Amino acid sequence: MLIVVMGVTASGKTTLGRRLAERIGVPFFDADDFHPPANRAKMARNIPLDDRDRRPWLEQMAELGPEWERSGGAVLACSALKQSYRELLLRRVDHPSVVYLRIERAEVLPRLEERRGRHAIVSDYTRIIDGQFRDLEEPADAIRVRATLEPEKLVERTLRLLVRAGFRDRGRLYFGEGSPSAVIDAARGEELVLSLLESLGPMRRVLIVPPDYTRRDSGAGELSALLYRQLSSRAEVSVLPALGGHTAMTPAEMARMFRGIPQERFLSHDWRNGLTLLGEVPAAFIDEVSEGRLGYSIPCELDQELAKPEWDRIISVGQLVPHEVAGTAGHVKNVFIGAGGKRAIDRTHFLGAVCGMEAAMGELTSPVRDVLGYMASELGRSLPITHLMTVRARDETGTLRTRFLVAGDGDAPYRAGAPIARACNVERVSAPARKVVVYLDPEKFRSTWLGNKAIYRTRLAVADGGEILVLAPGIRRFGEDAGIDALIRRHGYHGTPATLEAVERDPELSQSLSAAAHLIHGSSEGRFRIRYAPGLLSREEIEGVGYEYADLASELARNSPERLRPGVNRLSNGEEVLFVDDPGLGLWTLDARGGGP
Repeated sequence: MLIVVMGVTASGKTTLGRRLAERIGVPFFDADDFHPPANRAKMARNIPLDDRDRRPWLEQMAELGPEWERSGGAVLACSALKQSYRELLLRRVDHPSVVYLRIERAEVLPRLEERRGRHAIVSDYTRIIDGQFRDLEEPADAIRVRATLEPEKLVERTLRLLVRAGFRDRGRLYFGEGSPSAVIDAARGEELVLSLLESLGPMRRVLIVPPDYTRRDSGAGELSALLYRQLSSRAEVSVLPALGGHTAMTPAEMARMFRGIPQERFLSHDWRNGLTLLGEVPAAFIDEVSEGRLGYSIPCELDQELAKPEWDRIISVGQLVPHEVAGTAGHVKNVFIGAGGKRAIDRTHFLGAVCGMEAAMGELTSPVRDVLGYMASELGRSLPITHLMTVRARDETGTLRTRFLVAGDGDAPYRAGAPIARACNVERVSAPARKVVVYLDPEKFRSTWLGNKAIYRTRLAVADGGEILVLAPGIRRFGEDAGIDALIRRHGYHGTPATLEAVERDPELSQSLSAAAHLIHGSSEGRFRIRYAPGLLSREEIEGVGYEYADLASELARNSPERLRPGVNRLSNGEEVLFVDDPGLGLWTLDARGGGP
């Protein structure tokens, strides 16, 4: 990579360039140091350089660009005001990133006045400014940052945007096939996976990292079994289900989801123990992505098995689908959260909650995704990860189909697949729903920790003063483990202010921020009613956490999943109901968001 920091004189190119290079651990170069003696002599006499003067100067740096890339990257501060200059400067560079420091003419004057007397070239600063702005051709495809930000904020803002742009490595796309209306059947999927394995070449030790049973409809189980069948005769293959903070899969669930993979090939992830620390996302970066709301750092801890150096390839298998914390699930979330440590899971989920779930859901970028991108590009870039991901959606008969299948390294597969996921999995309704009925499959949803997708994924479609009714025959607890279950029972789903206050006064909750985030996500914030009809929790338990209780048998009789069809239904009494039979499959929102979520 080569990062060029460009802009007019006094925009702060050198200051940002030096700080950015130090921040990401690469050398810094100032373009002024490469001027030939003839140019220096003209500048010393305050004679402006013309394009003939600049050409050999730019050509010299263009020759150095590939060398800087081969040695691990560099940051170069260079005015590069014209498009022709940038084209010449970067013509031999494979992975250039241009950072443009935007500043107004009136904002430059005071900066140059401060320099007067310290630099001979600024003796006539008005003339210099006029020439700079006359020559400036603003880049169309650069990362644009306001030059007047405070220096530390400027570095973190720039780094955040560079991470989004995949500045370390745009990655490699092995394939990306399908569309929102296509069907990738099992035979075609197998052909594509075989082509992937051929591209990856010989491997002796392979780790497959699929999601857990809560995403059994992702197609990841079938893909993982296919990978195992193809690889097991020529490589040692292990499977580490990405549990995150979920309950460990039972042998029966593993056998059902990953048919044909022997039980002894499975590794067990523990989000509290057996972790390797790769580094941390610094507090200054969290301050930037949270817009000043949070100032903690986030450790990047991974399962010690995944972090071992002997894997020839780690194949992360998953699904791209709208998500309440990351914006879009899958890709780096499957690794750095699914196989991550408790502190990272806690703090990323709390970050998402504090920054506002409704603004992030279904988006391709989000504060949490920025953090996960940082972990992947800055802390985990030595891991040999290849992503294999589906996009799934129902056809006209209600059958789940694979619409898109993508594989690649780095950001490339996410960039190819995430827009397809949004097109396939965001369901739009024409008007806010007064009533939403959500059915939770008892095999998949046994806790409100998981079952509250009924609330997360439909809240954008609910009218103010409306209602979400959750039909939950399998719900038997609140948390996935005893500790979190106790915290949910203690504090309940009472909205953001109450939860933040509880974090301040309850040390146990402050040490379990993912539970605090869940309490925020599971609240209506007073905007609509939430009625829970559980199969295995009492009225006292449901009302104790702040929900309204509904009798399951009565509600199933009135709102039978067998009679209702997914989408808007008009009942015999004239009532309109938005029915969702599996909230894990997508996101429901309003057309009115125009371009949406």
